[in-house]
Amino acid sequence: MRSLTASLVFLTAVGLLAAGAAADAAWTAKVVARGGDISKKVSRLRGLKIKKPIAMGVMSEAELRERLLEKIDEDSSPAERLAEAAMIKRWGVVPWDLDLDQLTVDLLTEQIAGFYDPAEKKLYVADKEEGGETWADMLMAHEIVHALQDQHFDLEPWMKEVDDDGDASAARSALVEGDGVALMLEYTLAEQGLPPPWSNPAVIKMLTSAMDPGTGAGGDQLARAPLAIREGLMFPYLHGLTFVAELRRTQPWKKIDEAFKRPPRSTEQILHPELYLSDEKPHVIAAAVPAGFAQHHQQVWGEAGWAMFLMTHGIARAAAEKAAAGWGGDRVTLVAPLGDTGAMNAPMRTTGLAKISFDSELDAIEAWQALSHALDTMVTGAQVGGGVDHVRWLDATGRITVAERKGAAIAIVTGSALPRWRALLDGVWQWKVTGVPATVATPASPALIP
Repeated sequence: MRSLTASLVFLTAVGLLAAGAAADAAWTAKVVARGGDISKKVSRLRGLKIKKPIAMGVMSEAELRERLLEKIDEDSSPAERLAEAAMIKRWGVVPWDLDLDQLTVDLLTEQIAGFYDPAEKKLYVADKEEGGETWADMLMAHEIVHALQDQHFDLEPWMKEVDDDGDASAARSALVEGDGVALMLEYTLAEQGLPPPWSNPAVIKMLTSAMDPGTGAGGDQLARAPLAIREGLMFPYLHGLTFVAELRRTQPWKKIDEAFKRPPRSTEQILHPELYLSDEKPHVIAAAVPAGFAQHHQQVWGEAGWAMFLMTHGIARAAAEKAAAGWGGDRVTLVAPLGDTGAMNAPMRTTGLAKISFDSELDAIEAWQALSHALDTMVTGAQVGGGVDHVRWLDATGRITVAERKGAAIAIVTGSALPRWRALLDGVWQWKVTGVPATVATPASPALIP
């Protein structure tokens, strides 16, 4: 599932830690005036030279909102965004009637207190009343890190390398933001004469808990957003921090530089840094468009995305994360019958297809238990057939959702017209999976289930 901020990843921003009211409404001008001095300190601490002076400015909230609207249109067309919204609506991640564009802009306008725009090569502080001078310096340090990342690693083309893989994009975003948050914290402690905190797991847990929107962090828009949107928005900050902190626990900042040169391949590698260090590669799944259908969207959701899906549909966080932890690879697509030109505006007429490959059959069995319960919650209707490794539901509109496990893989069809579900499911099983060890390859199909 693509991170909410993936389409705005170049407007790398921080605003999610703000608390309290400003002592001085003119703090924005003051912090920008100190930007040069803060840049020198951040550069020394992070070990990245300032190749050229960092342009800085102040942007009003109205200007920020306008910039977000422009950036959304630059990064994806209205048709692409409509298809992505239809995808997550078909999978029950957000309500059918949600205006995802509007929610994105409202959320980011509320959350962003500063951002760096690699296209413009300029750092902006939003003209808001926030948390005082110390917090303002933290904000500036975070955004200066992004400017230095761009000067050394060329963020825009670096992110575009994985445009077609939402999971890899989320992983790279986590590295970008985790680097910024970790350096921001080191900078603040260094200003107080204190050492980096990375050798103490309790400190890391305390820091990430403070950022968790489930504990009340963030604003009203974030609190009201669907669970997966909140989780997706916070993923780069929370899990990016834990990823960078683990690397920094025993390594200098140069190790983080190396991560930009060999980026994490998946959210699995972000969530399990030991898999990044061993470079465990995800399985690659190639989807095929079924006969009589047009494909409107496809994506890799990754370990983080499937955990969010499970939590959205009633699986407790610990159980969802455990079930998703055996993820090996996936592909999720949205199709509609050929000639149905209005399907993206009416997602109930679409069909979702997915294939998930796991690291072992035991991992798939564990995930199957959670997924079948989540789908039972997702579908408004009744279970109408199945068995141990095959379940079908008929929803209130007369459409079928079916899930099936074979060996170390699971296939899902949701929102199928009644006569087509079997052919669609068989088609998903034909999707080619590469990079899977022979010991966990999917077995041949058994006899058809009526």
